[in-house]
Amino acid sequence: MTGKLRFALRLVAALLYCLVMWLYALTVRLFTLKNPAARYRLLCKGMSVWGYGVAWIFGMNIRVRGTPPKAPFFLVTNHISYTDILLLCATSPAWFISKSEVAKWPGIGMLTRSANTLFIDRATRRDVHRMNQLIADLVRQGGGVGFYPEGTTTDGSNVLPFKPSLLQPAVELGIPVNVAAIVYTTPSGTPPPGELVAWYGDEEFAPHAKRLLAAKGFTAHVHFSDQTCRAENRKQLALDTHAAITALHAGLLQQTGSPPPKSSPQAPP
Repeated sequence: MTGKLRFALRLVAALLYCLVMWLYALTVRLFTLKNPAARYRLLCKGMSVWGYGVAWIFGMNIRVRGTPPKAPFFLVTNHISYTDILLLCATSPAWFISKSEVAKWPGIGMLTRSANTLFIDRATRRDVHRMNQLIADLVRQGGGVGFYPEGTTTDGSNVLPFKPSLLQPAVELGIPVNVAAIVYTTPSGTPPPGELVAWYGDEEFAPHAKRLLAAKGFTAHVHFSDQTCRAENRKQLALDTHAAITALHAGLLQQTGSPPPKSSPQAPP
């Protein structure tokens, strides 16, 4: 199958599948208006089905190490690409914090707006305060919350310093923070994951997605640690979670035969 044909088939299949799952999410919302707990539970199941389904359409194989956390939980991971969304939705569905731009993405944006997604405008300090209140309320109600404290994507070779602001609810509520690391690999004879899968810098979404959907496939590896992190302040928690995820990430790179990580800077004080 040629790359152009593979891209066309996957694009159509992904859009149709997202439409079906959007209708599922809309139906769940309509029939659970007075039952938030049921709505959350059903939407999480739908998110998992959606994540695995779109991953399969994209040619993305999922490999899980460790045990995903069970709600209520607070989960942080490193961030490499928009495919991280598929990976975590499939393996540990929860409320996910995403930058506001994602809501406008074709297909994915439509579904995330209907599912358990919280959108944040990172350029507005007031919105960080609003998000922290939402996170605290959701965890108190027994939900899970996940986000990427790097605040941006990378080429996957290291873990950037963590922004501590959204870790404040975990400190105030005394919630142990679960950590996980993500690494991608590509088949022999295809571009390395830093070129094919990673989406970072100034590259536009559409050209990258077109190149990824035209490729034969790739593998997403996620390692959930059985250890959690606690700290008395958010800056220390950012340092501790960063160190834990950096260690997990380095181990995954070694286990998958990927190049060793670049020297990774520590989180800012």
